[in-house]
Amino acid sequence: MVQNVTNQVVEGSDFFDRDREITRYWKGLQTDNLLLLAPRRVGKSSVLRRMNQYAPKEGFNGIYLDVSDCRDELRFVQRLYSAILDHHGSADRLWEGIKESWLGKTISRVKKAGAGVFSIEFEPGDMDWARMGEELAEALEGLDGKTLIQIDELPVFVLKLLNREDETEQGRIREFLYWLRRLRQGYPRVRWMLAGSIGLDTVASRLNIADSINDLGIETLGAFDAETSHALLRELAKTYDVELTDAVRAHILARVGWPIPHYLQLIFHKLRDCKKPQNADVDAAVDTLLDAHHKGVFDYWRQRLRDEMGRPDADYATALLNSACRAPSGVRRSSFQQTLTRAIADPDLREEKLRYVLDVLENDGYLVEHEKSWMFRSPLLREYWSRRVAPPETEHE
Repeated sequence: MVQNVTNQVVEGSDFFDRDREITRYWKGLQTDNLLLLAPRRVGKSSVLRRMNQYAPKEGFNGIYLDVSDCRDELRFVQRLYSAILDHHGSADRLWEGIKESWLGKTISRVKKAGAGVFSIEFEPGDMDWARMGEELAEALEGLDGKTLIQIDELPVFVLKLLNREDETEQGRIREFLYWLRRLRQGYPRVRWMLAGSIGLDTVASRLNIADSINDLGIETLGAFDAETSHALLRELAKTYDVELTDAVRAHILARVGWPIPHYLQLIFHKLRDCKKPQNADVDAAVDTLLDAHHKGVFDYWRQRLRDEMGRPDADYATALLNSACRAPSGVRRSSFQQTLTRAIADPDLREEKLRYVLDVLENDGYLVEHEKSWMFRSPLLREYWSRRVAPPETEHE
């Protein structure tokens, strides 16, 4: 039975579908390191954890870590070290091989809480975090078998480093990303899968260091197709004894428009106390999700633009989205050009910036091009943007 999970990583029997995508990722990992690009709430972290669970069947020791709360490079390496010693199938052998090395001597205390479970603290003071990471990768390379290291929310960590620095002084971020690239290239028995709800490709492009990730195979994770969406809704209805007709399921998909699992789960959550919901109940559920009390459901889409793109690009993106939310049938590129005219006078620079911003908005799930017009990929996000973000139209607009 599939449970209605709305705000947690989905695991175990509640994880639904994604077999085709996961099969494709495993195939890619046989030869490459991967960068998984996926907008927020598509189910990226759930997929990574599912892969980690079944990594041994694919010939890997699976390591998963979320680095969104790490505040500097040393904490990043410490999180990496702890995750490997906690979860690697050969953790005891790994520790025996490094405890007398320089790396082992940088650790002030290791407490073993059980088979393969370690608590690690590093010596205080200035630490050579780069060397620590390299020696750890070298130790993994020397073990039997392959290791898969999945790093979730890496772009969030990178942006924290950027936010600590002046925008014109980006050497620290460059050093970190090129260091991570050297790790990926120098130890072929260690595979890496990097992911985040903010695009690492966008961050690297913003810093003019796209070559720091050009060794990665690009994979994406998108919304469910209609068949899978109906199947999920049927399973949820069965679990909660709700009579969800074909017509009502179709109406849910029409209102969602872009059926990512999180949105389907959210709407079903509002319906599951109805024994036989109707279309009007679906509409009421959508209105509730868009009211002021639930703005946190979608507000991240607004907040992430500044984090991911910085100014002034985030302002340009917001202006384009403000224009698009007022046109359900889409906006022509020429209209977007006019939107940016006041801010960017030079036509060549304006075209270059428009191309970049539209690429980001398309890749990150905001906009989609259809019949030479640009529109919101998600009708729900468009309604939120119209109600909560875009300024009211004036008589001159």
